[in-house]
Amino acid sequence: MHRIRPTRVLRIRNLYSLKRRMISSTNYLAQELDPDFSYGQQVAFAKARIGNFFQAQPSLGNQFTEDMPLRNYLRKTVPREVLEQFTPDLERFGHRVATDLYALHLECERDAPKLEQYDAWGNRVDNIITCPAWKQMHDISAEEGLVAIAYERKYGPWSRLYQCAKLYLYAPSAGLYGCPLAMTDGAARILEVIGNAQLMERAYKKLITRNPQQFWTSGQWMTERRGGSDVGNEDNKLLFQGYTTLSNVRMYQVCYTQLPISSDKYTCQGLLTCLQTSSETDLSVNLMT
Repeated sequence: MHRIRPTRVLRIRNLYSLKRRMISSTNYLAQELDPDFSYGQQVAFAKARIGNFFQAQPSLGNQFTEDMPLRNYLRKTVPREVLEQFTPDLERFGHRVATDLYALHLECERDAPKLEQYDAWGNRVDNIITCPAWKQMHDISAEEGLVAIAYERKYGPWSRLYQCAKLYLYAPSAGLYGCPLAMTDGAARILEVIGNAQLMERAYKKLITRNPQQFWTSGQWMTERRGGSDVGNEDNKLLFQGYTTLSNVRMYQVCYTQLPISSDKYTCQGLLTCLQTSSETDLSVNLMT
């Protein structure tokens, strides 16, 4: 018969005694923290496999009032009488991007746009299918004036900074909708600089409106086969003849590209801008001096 050595028995007894003292200490501490605690009550985490801890889901606070670097920058840069006028809107929007807009952002992340190249009968359709949240982002962007603020110029030269601050708050909760807004802003600025009366009436007003039913967004053609949009690249003369890496005009009402007019890659005599709407294409030249 195998006998347990006395030293081993002593070790087991010591471990058992240590465990009892630890449980007793835990119960004593629990009673000190909670007078209503009874010794027969199960202590959370008293055993390795028992516990009632569940981590709470993190929640976002107001993205403007809690962003001290942004607030300090605006306070130091923008005149006080101007800042006081649009700060309430930033505070309101800072709360919105952390609540309902953030929920839309998560839906956009879960249900990304899909390309349907062919229908059930084999016809080429190239439809881009977006989720309802993406469409809501379109309406919200118009209502909040995320493009319009810069062109309304209500606060003079500070309007652009006001717009940038609002876009800064919006981007993390945008579900990537900040990308078409950036292209829309670019298209609006191009049309404003060119100053073509017909284009200003037909497209410009719709790019900067706050009316969701009239608001247009813009895409753009990439100008490099390897990606990017470096208009100073000498390969652009080939790309304009038919090589493009991305065309997202089907998602938007306007699409544009820009190519340099120059004799070499180091000199830019102007920009050739091609603007395409749903059914028509316009070519305009903006000579830079």
